[in-house]
Amino acid sequence: MNSIPTMLRIVNDSSNRCLKSASLFKWYEYNNHLLIYYSVDEMLHISIDELNALDGICLSAEMYDSVKMDLIGFNASYNWNLRYDFDYVEKKCDVLQYSVVDFDFSNKEHYIKAATLINNGSEWLNEKNIEKMTKYAAFDPSLWFFLADRQNQELVALSISAFDKSVRQTDLDWIYVRSDYQGKGVGRELILETIRRCKDKSDDICVGGTVEFYRKCGFYNYELWTWAVKDGYQFSASGIQP
Repeated sequence: MNSIPTMLRIVNDSSNRCLKSASLFKWYEYNNHLLIYYSVDEMLHISIDELNALDGICLSAEMYDSVKMDLIGFNASYNWNLRYDFDYVEKKCDVLQYSVVDFDFSNKEHYIKAATLINNGSEWLNEKNIEKMTKYAAFDPSLWFFLADRQNQELVALSISAFDKSVRQTDLDWIYVRSDYQGKGVGRELILETIRRCKDKSDDICVGGTVEFYRKCGFYNYELWTWAVKDGYQFSASGIQP
């Protein structure tokens, strides 16, 4: 369930989507990719023929493993969804090398800088795509910020997270550190500052990604998921991408 709010934001802000539902289950399809599946009885109610007709599948590892022998041409990877442990005791730093800079939504340069940090040399997003994210239902301006190097005042890291009021859940979505600042504690400070900002209003704080890194910041493995795609498949999100 942790991935549903993030995936729903992609689906709901895109024109190419399909929702199929019955009394026991619901599933969202986007660009011939099964993005979200939920069933009341926790059983898979999609036929093998329907699954094999897709280009990509996102399912819990347990569900995927129950049918993987009958799937044709899929390459699967497994990733943990993680939850924050609210009893985690944050380790304090004696000297903070970085200062927090709130995102200025009236400043075009902040959108450009955010896109630069996310792209890291690629051209996946531009400043207009970053601005689109502010239109999401789960947009929370307090969860958008940079970290700046106190010595030169350069913006070297970015954190953008989403807060779903309906379920009181925060999803850490875009956590990026400039390559020459990685391994220096910047990423950890991004995570901890995000937790400070959302902890009191959240019942759940979730993330998917580099498991060992997030474990060191108070997260624990919650649910294993599978992302399986056919050769040549490329996922796109028209709601934010160029």
